[in-house]
Amino acid sequence: MSVKILLIAMLMLVSTLSYVHTQEQPAVTIQITPFENIILAVADVQPAAAEKSAELEDSLKTINQVLWDDLSFSGFFTLAGKSFYPPQAIVNPEQDIQYTSWEAIPFKVSFLTVGTLDISGGVLRADLKVYDMKQRKRILDQSFSGPRDQIRTIAHRWADVIVFNLTAGASEGIASTKIAYSSRRGNAKEIYTVDYDGYNAHPFTHNGSNNLFPNWAPDNSKLAFVSFRTGRPEINIYSYIDGSRLSFPMFNSLASTPSISPDGTHIAFDLRTTRPAGDTDIFISKLDGSDRRNITNNPALDTSPVWSPSGKQIAFSSSREGRGGQIFICDVDGSNVRRIVKEGGDAASPAWSPDGRWLAFQWKPHLSTNYDLFMADVAGGSIRQLTSGAGSNESPSWAPDGRHLAFQSNRNGGTHVYIMLLGDSNPRKITAQGSNTSPAWSGYFRRTTGN
Repeated sequence: MSVKILLIAMLMLVSTLSYVHTQEQPAVTIQITPFENIILAVADVQPAAAEKSAELEDSLKTINQVLWDDLSFSGFFTLAGKSFYPPQAIVNPEQDIQYTSWEAIPFKVSFLTVGTLDISGGVLRADLKVYDMKQRKRILDQSFSGPRDQIRTIAHRWADVIVFNLTAGASEGIASTKIAYSSRRGNAKEIYTVDYDGYNAHPFTHNGSNNLFPNWAPDNSKLAFVSFRTGRPEINIYSYIDGSRLSFPMFNSLASTPSISPDGTHIAFDLRTTRPAGDTDIFISKLDGSDRRNITNNPALDTSPVWSPSGKQIAFSSSREGRGGQIFICDVDGSNVRRIVKEGGDAASPAWSPDGRWLAFQWKPHLSTNYDLFMADVAGGSIRQLTSGAGSNESPSWAPDGRHLAFQSNRNGGTHVYIMLLGDSNPRKITAQGSNTSPAWSGYFRRTTGN
């Protein structure tokens, strides 16, 4: 399916995560026509030396599959089917790319990515390039290196470089992002993190209790979540970098659904006092729990706060207007409360898109038996349905590019985490073990340049 792209003004330098070294050439200006349909050919990465083909076989298979999947799922390109490519393998691009042969295939390829893979002393080196097939010249040239077990990371980083440059900065690429979620395996429910495509899942908590509702700090330096490790729900905030715990008070209350502010200095959460018994309201405090204030102060059930990208508003779910929850927005001081979903039913779990335009949420309209995902235009109020079919689809979380969502669903038996490109009717299931809920998509990770 053809995918149109929007453009941002200028290019920035691209690099990679600290554990994969990157070598890059001077930046090349890429001119792309606005709303151009980009047809991208993804030629298989080849062994740099034929005698190393057997040693590199598994790594080559992985990098080629991961790169194809990443670029396809980005939603920015039409990928040209490999069966149409000219048969010659591309090892030395300046010699091996036969432009006349490429022009003879049934469609006009806009860009071609090629590369070679080498290994020495157990360290892989990928030399990767992109060619503008209309101008017949190389426009991107980068090298990545790392141990064998980082071959997927190398593929992800190159996919993100391609997305960032060929969309003129419209997206930094999501291939290197991660998703946090709550996973029940046995008696405990721990917080896990996983690569966006479902690989490399690792437990983040190990306390043997129930841990719920993970939430990333905007710079990915921290994870906030709810833990029952003391026997009652309390907010926990941990460094994602070194695993240390940050100080946050218990409040002698039942606290849940934390949400760290866009500037990383404050946190919103819902809180219900137990002595005396009270209702649940939305509170905001500094990240250490100080300066706590109630911003809803309503006898109804107010839950699941989420910050607007500007940090000036809070969306939340509330039962204040009848049976079932509905989605509301207020200013951070609690003023200017307005309802977003006005059609009734039961709506919950709002998630604000990175551009601030949309609120995704789960909604069970009247007479429906399951939740589905919808998104509402914050300014105009129009609503679009995102999922349908068997099972319930809940707890949406936006990718940082604003084009993808993670969510939980029991559509295929059990509860698992899925990811989807908006408009795609076939979400990808990214968890396999346990019962998995409350996904939280990370932001872009900062890129560091190696030697």
